[in-house]
Amino acid sequence: MLCPKCGYYTDGEDTVCPECGAILNAYSGMPAGGAEAIRQGRRARQAIRDAAAKQDTEARRKRRSGASHATVEIPLIRDNQTEDDTPSFTVSEKEILGDGESEGPVFERRRRPVYDETDAIEEQARAYTEWIEKGGHQRLKMVNWMKITMAVTLAAILAVVGAWLFLKKTDEGQKLMARLGREANSSALWSVGEELMNTGDMEGAIVNFEKAKAQDEAEEHEDVDGLLMLASAYEAVGKTDEAAALYERIYTNTPSRTEAYVNHIRILRSSGRPGDKAKAGELMKTAYKMTGDSSFETQRRDFVPAPPEVDLTAGYYEAKKYIAITSYQGYDVYYTFDENAELPAGGKLWTERVFLDEGIWNLRAVAVNGELVSDELKGTYKIIMPSPQTPGCNLAPGAYKTRQKVKLRPGKDNENDDDIVIYYTVDGSIPDADSPIYTGEPVQLPSGHTVTIKAVAVNKYKKVSNMLEVSYKIEAKPYPLTAWEKTETIAGLELNKTTMTEFQSAFGTGTQVEAEQNPDFESELRKYEYPWGYAVMTMGKRNWVLVELCFNDSSTFKAPRGTGVGDPMEFVVGKFKDLGQVASASGNRGLYSLDNGSDGKIWKQEEKTGKKIVRYRIKTEGHYYVLDYYISQNGTVTSVDWWYKP
Repeated sequence: MLCPKCGYYTDGEDTVCPECGAILNAYSGMPAGGAEAIRQGRRARQAIRDAAAKQDTEARRKRRSGASHATVEIPLIRDNQTEDDTPSFTVSEKEILGDGESEGPVFERRRRPVYDETDAIEEQARAYTEWIEKGGHQRLKMVNWMKITMAVTLAAILAVVGAWLFLKKTDEGQKLMARLGREANSSALWSVGEELMNTGDMEGAIVNFEKAKAQDEAEEHEDVDGLLMLASAYEAVGKTDEAAALYERIYTNTPSRTEAYVNHIRILRSSGRPGDKAKAGELMKTAYKMTGDSSFETQRRDFVPAPPEVDLTAGYYEAKKYIAITSYQGYDVYYTFDENAELPAGGKLWTERVFLDEGIWNLRAVAVNGELVSDELKGTYKIIMPSPQTPGCNLAPGAYKTRQKVKLRPGKDNENDDDIVIYYTVDGSIPDADSPIYTGEPVQLPSGHTVTIKAVAVNKYKKVSNMLEVSYKIEAKPYPLTAWEKTETIAGLELNKTTMTEFQSAFGTGTQVEAEQNPDFESELRKYEYPWGYAVMTMGKRNWVLVELCFNDSSTFKAPRGTGVGDPMEFVVGKFKDLGQVASASGNRGLYSLDNGSDGKIWKQEEKTGKKIVRYRIKTEGHYYVLDYYISQNGTVTSVDWWYKP
């Protein structure tokens, strides 16, 4: 039978529709059809016709009222007429279902005057069965709200994902996020900040610019154009210090960007803070160096003072010179010859001509106008006076059996110079200004196994020549005596070795007085006075030791080689080595000078006193042992001082 609700056809005696679960009832408004109707007889067939007519009438009424119904044509029983003349009838879905819940197909009915009811019913059942097999019944199913809900949800998800992709992955989406104050990439933030700046919203522009800058820094990236916009925005709101710092950062990291130099220079020039104008001048120089843009050099030339000028060209000169250092603009000039001095603070204000003595002078000078300082004037002056040639002599080196005399002469290029002075020695020392001066008289060479004459020439510029050094072997008597030696002591004492206990045991404790501290000694000095003189002690490694002994009484002590207080100077000098060198212009006379640094010399004291000292020194291991004979005006020894010098 047919289900009155969904139209499903079922064989047998089912009371419940297997498709939709509705209760099947032959009297529920739709009589049985098909084979069931045949089994039920003429009354059932008449019921089908009545129901079809009723449903057809209802369908027409609904069509007239505008209702729409699906229709299906079910052919009735064929007869001997043609197919085109086959009668059919139209039944609405409501007429079949009988419940009014849904409108099924409407069967179009074509009437004929004569037909077989049994065949018609069978034809109707067969047509309906074919309609069911073709899926027609599926169109009569209920709406699946679960599927609709899933479809709507999926569409919503796709819309959300699309919106997310638009906002996160597109430039316009990121700009929209930035405008809304949400998280966006730096490119969008720079763009939106620029839009705000163009509309005059500087504070909003700065907020976006700073966010973009922070993102770029985190990613170790730098957008120079963006930073320039941020610096401009800072300036617009009066944050000139922040702008200056940003400009400095830009040209430090990207030296080729001239805009940063130009803007920072403008800020410095307009600033009233001390030192900023000077910084602007230095930045102009740096900008020209880093970018090669000549406009910076031109700007600086018009901004800072011009360098100073000098009236003497730098170069080489063989005479002493004076120079003037001035500014044609009338500014102050500071100069220095110190390569490490900082100008102008470390320079000297020029007020008068500067004297250049012999030497190499590296001049540096700047002109100063307030806090603006010019570029440095630099120049090197080499003041080098000519040096005389090495003097010569007329005696060839060699061995001689008799004593010889030597004549000295200036070098060949100085033969006609009347300003040449020759200093010489025969005692083994190096000639200097306190050595004998050659007067033209031949120099008497001393006797001895080896004798050396040394000489230098000095011109009017005080330039000293190379040294002449010629050695001879003079095998003629009398040979000179030996020099004083360290083993020659006084009264068996040893300097820097004899202890204070040993000394006081032999000569008494004496009277301790305040000792004059000698910077040559690191430890304390103690001085003890005695009737014959005094002794000085110092702390050695473990004990106090004797470092000086001075006596003026010949009855207590005797000096080396039997010399002592009261002896004539000639007697003392005659006991030690003397090579016979004449006295210098100062009155001092060298006695001998050994290669190890030991020597002997007569020192003339102040001319008013007329006193002299005969001094012998022994140099050993960097220390000196000294023996001084003090000579009175009458030429005799007044005291002997034996002392140790660390």
